[in-house]
Amino acid sequence: MKRGETKMLKFRPSLSLACLLVILGCAGNPFRQFKILDVKVEPTELPPQGGTISVEVEATRGDEARVTVVRQFGTPYALVLFTVKLTSVTAFDLEKRRWKGSIQLPPNHGSENIPYALIVGVRENGEWDERFFEVVVKAAPKSDSDKIQ
Repeated sequence: MKRGETKMLKFRPSLSLACLLVILGCAGNPFRQFKILDVKVEPTELPPQGGTISVEVEATRGDEARVTVVRQFGTPYALVLFTVKLTSVTAFDLEKRRWKGSIQLPPNHGSENIPYALIVGVRENGEWDERFFEVVVKAAPKSDSDKIQ
């Protein structure tokens, strides 16, 4: 074996570990004592007038749940617009926790759809489990004067 090949073999376990940590961070840590079981975000597409999005979360346990709304302004710029704390509601299964709430997205007066990222998270003892969703506010319809030009 050449010298460079042995270095590559030593590097592969490190790369595998790095990939595993990224996957665990994005998908939720499977070794965590609590986890999100189900999330409902409806609707995922709004008309140009904007509107209300309903969010429901169910988890094995948790102290609180929230939704963070993010808007991307070109690559790589994004801005956290606001965060909404969800209200705890009674779960049908007493061994689970549920939260629900709603967020209001503004109208879109532009000619292109506006995507928003919703980060739905549940916290317990300082640890978070999060899921990501996309909601789109459709572009305003083109007026007749725009079509003539």
